[in-house]
Amino acid sequence: MIFDKMFKNENGDIINIFDVIFGGENSKEYIYTIAEAKAINLISQFISKTEILTYEMNKEKKIEENRGEIYWRLNIQPNFIENGTMFLKKLVIRLLIDKEALIIMNDNGKGTKLLYIADEFDCSNSILYGKTYKNIIISDHKGNSLSLEKQYNQDNSIYYSIANESFAKAKDSFKINTGKLLGTISKKYMRENSAKWKLKRPGQQMPLKDAETGKDLSYEDYKKKITEGLISEEDTVVMLSEMFDLINLNKDNNTSLGDYKDIVKQIGDTVANLYGIPLDVFYGSKTEKSTGNDDFITFAIDPILELIEDGFNLGLVGKKNYLKGETIMFNRFSMQHKDILDAANGIDKLTGDGFSRNEINKFLKLPQIDEDWANKHNLTKNYGNMKGGAEEDGE
Repeated sequence: MIFDKMFKNENGDIINIFDVIFGGENSKEYIYTIAEAKAINLISQFISKTEILTYEMNKEKKIEENRGEIYWRLNIQPNFIENGTMFLKKLVIRLLIDKEALIIMNDNGKGTKLLYIADEFDCSNSILYGKTYKNIIISDHKGNSLSLEKQYNQDNSIYYSIANESFAKAKDSFKINTGKLLGTISKKYMRENSAKWKLKRPGQQMPLKDAETGKDLSYEDYKKKITEGLISEEDTVVMLSEMFDLINLNKDNNTSLGDYKDIVKQIGDTVANLYGIPLDVFYGSKTEKSTGNDDFITFAIDPILELIEDGFNLGLVGKKNYLKGETIMFNRFSMQHKDILDAANGIDKLTGDGFSRNEINKFLKLPQIDEDWANKHNLTKNYGNMKGGAEEDGE
């Protein structure tokens, strides 16, 4: 399953929540994994809800938005086992966990391509020529899987990679250091919160008997009986001989889990920063004046969108059509829950400063308008043509 790797450490061992509670060696892995799972979920959920726009050339040789076969495949039904939202979320999760992903394209026999995300695959080592992919396994959300014998290449697949050695080294180094801190905190907590008792007994060792059996007891057996009662989780009555006195050595040394909370917060902060997620977005503490959403889109979302767009344009549009202006892109305006009029003043000023509509669209990551007027530059207050000067009536 796709989430298995999120809950296993580098050795493939399952990370157990009880390791955290009882100070196991995997505690740093579990806490880091939960934080990383949250970051990946935030990014994948956000992207999966975004509409994908397709622009194609019409009969008049003009580029316009078109809701055709490609639009349907990317937004609604990429294949027979997933809808568009599930498909896109799975793609992003695969990218962020495995640092690579493979989409294969299968002809459904009716001239259209069905898109599937590979769960497993082997990639050739070719550098000068296109890579090939084999031993591909695909599955549905119920865990049913299918192994494909066919070998795929760049003509019927889309390969993504975001491998980053610096990122991986920084993450591993951080996990090692926080692991040491958690170990120190755990030992301190256990040491200061464990019950430690001093048993005072008389110098002359008097014989002891078990009250139930009447048999003689050694001092070691008696100490064991007392200890079992003291550390029991259930209500217990401890039978203490008048010859002995117990003193709690740790009654004033108990410490809270404050140090744990601090280190868990530090892990969360670091994971959020590694994925480019503002802290107020990561922790859900945004205020009305926060720029967290915009920063989230800029630093965490946009780089992934551009990567996915490049793959779609390469595999589904192709060089010839792309150079003519056909393209696939995410609808970035649908990501921001604010009125487009918020940007109107800036657009108005850019237009007055001589930027063409298509130049502004490029800044906004909107599609180009295939009309002559969209490439014209206007400078006057009323946005007159640059040929400039007041126009005479009739001209």
